[in-house]
Amino acid sequence: MVEQRLPRMAAALVPRELTSWSLSAVALGALEGGLLGVMVEHQFAGVASPGAVHLAAAVVTAAPSFTNLSSFLFASLAVGRDKPALISQLMGIMAVSLATMALPGINAVGLAVFCLATVVARTAWTGVLTIRAAVWRTNYHRDWRGRVTARIVQLSSLLVGAYSMLIGFLLDWRAWTFRPAFILGAACALAAAQVYRKARVRRHRRLLTAEREEKTLQGRRLTVSVLLSVLRKNKEFRQYMTSMMIFGGGNLMLIPMLVVLLSERMDLRQWQQVVITSSLPLVALCFSIPYWAKLLDRLHIFSYRAIQCWYFVGSSALFALALILESTALLWPASIILGGAYAGGNLGWNLGHDDFSSDGTAAHYMAIHVTLTGLRGMIVPFVGVGFYQFLVAKAPHYASYALLLPLLLNTAGSISFVLIHMQRKQRLAGEHSAQE
Repeated sequence: MVEQRLPRMAAALVPRELTSWSLSAVALGALEGGLLGVMVEHQFAGVASPGAVHLAAAVVTAAPSFTNLSSFLFASLAVGRDKPALISQLMGIMAVSLATMALPGINAVGLAVFCLATVVARTAWTGVLTIRAAVWRTNYHRDWRGRVTARIVQLSSLLVGAYSMLIGFLLDWRAWTFRPAFILGAACALAAAQVYRKARVRRHRRLLTAEREEKTLQGRRLTVSVLLSVLRKNKEFRQYMTSMMIFGGGNLMLIPMLVVLLSERMDLRQWQQVVITSSLPLVALCFSIPYWAKLLDRLHIFSYRAIQCWYFVGSSALFALALILESTALLWPASIILGGAYAGGNLGWNLGHDDFSSDGTAAHYMAIHVTLTGLRGMIVPFVGVGFYQFLVAKAPHYASYALLLPLLLNTAGSISFVLIHMQRKQRLAGEHSAQE
């Protein structure tokens, strides 16, 4: 068990973490981008023009990404402030937003309210992720942080996948059933907030003092200018973020495009689309994440990404081939491989910045990472959907090749990680030889 390898206080923290994140996972199951995209394409079809509905689907599918732009605001807000209290408050905002998503009518106004509430809920979750980074760095040592995180992510991902799958089945049974499902998600978010309000942070006062006195940030809160300053001064972190902009762009483009393609190009029911784009990858994530956790605990993030990124390339290639050949059978293994890629990507996304930051800057480095994720999330999903619509306008049969674009970005980013890993390996070998 993970807890047996932890210091006594850290081991005592794990059960509360598991309880809180398990409850919040139910809420996140209702907020899964793939699920919401399928809902918009089917539940709100006909309430607006096809282009507007596609755009709305892209918004709700990409919301987990582009709302990350708010991360640096939450990092500034959290400096020197009680972390569990802030996280609890943000979970409460998620609950209110989820309840709102259960209310709107199936019309144009309802579609707008649904999209707006989705954005608010995902923005609140961005704040949770940003602030949580500092808590996890303080509570769990680098040597076993990956395994602790893996256990939390493993359980929560299984619940997210199961709940999104349940909603998918309910939608095929009775369209109105998403409303009580979203209300239940809101109730679980409120319960998670209450649980986390009592969470403890090891050396909390020392952490808050370190944040206020952090010299590399010169006592400033995280602003755009500070963000750029950190990237300018930390070369390795800048290289990491540059490669992530390319590689992550392909990842964030894939699902919004896939939701639209499956709705228009493949003869699949709603629950099948939800399972392929959301539920099955999360279940696969649950079973493959222990492998990635052990690897991350042993490797620097550059070495780790040089291996992990190729799983995304394989999944993207298989999805593209499935659409080109119009093969439903290929969609299922592609979805499973995507889940394995998500497992490694989730750990790298949550913990990769720790290889560049200190205790006092952990939340700020995470905020930079999350904010840049939001920047590409604001752009690439809409570029992808726009590229698909461009191909449809030019020649409908070309639309099946649309997924070659995210595949290209995935491949370019993966090559970049491999090159940086090789350069770092050569540099360390040179430094070792010089010391001898």
